[in-house]
Amino acid sequence: MANYFSSFDLEPAFTIDLAALEHRYEQLMTICHPDRFTAAPAFEQRAAAKRAADINEAFNVLKQPVSRAGHLLQLSGIDLPELERQPAAPEFLFEQMMLRERVQEYNALTAADAAELTSEIEAAYVSTQEKFIQCYEAGDIAAASAAWVEFHFQQKLSDELARARS
Repeated sequence: MANYFSSFDLEPAFTIDLAALEHRYEQLMTICHPDRFTAAPAFEQRAAAKRAADINEAFNVLKQPVSRAGHLLQLSGIDLPELERQPAAPEFLFEQMMLRERVQEYNALTAADAAELTSEIEAAYVSTQEKFIQCYEAGDIAAASAAWVEFHFQQKLSDELARARS
């Protein structure tokens, strides 16, 4: 498995400098963008296209908190597709279901209720992110994995909220 952090000369960690990540991404793409190899032999063009695709994939994973956390778990030996199939705690799932119903009714909410819902979802997301970081940094990969399952659910809910708000 590729270590996306090493593609950007970063140590594997949840907390990264996103500006530095983006700057390094731009540097790497300047060097290996396929457009720079249009006059090169076909094998060099293919290699440049593959390298650019790998850099894009790594950048897209590392810039998003949930996918970055998942990648850290993969580097620790966790089978992420298997983890995605693991159920979360029933209480958590019930809470997510109730929040999702409120998100679906977002346009019918008063401004105050919409703001309260948004704050509640954002606070839960931040709380779970912090829980993941704490468990991961303590070396408790099992607890970090459990936190990631919730984090993954909350990302989907946050995305749904963003769509409802637009």
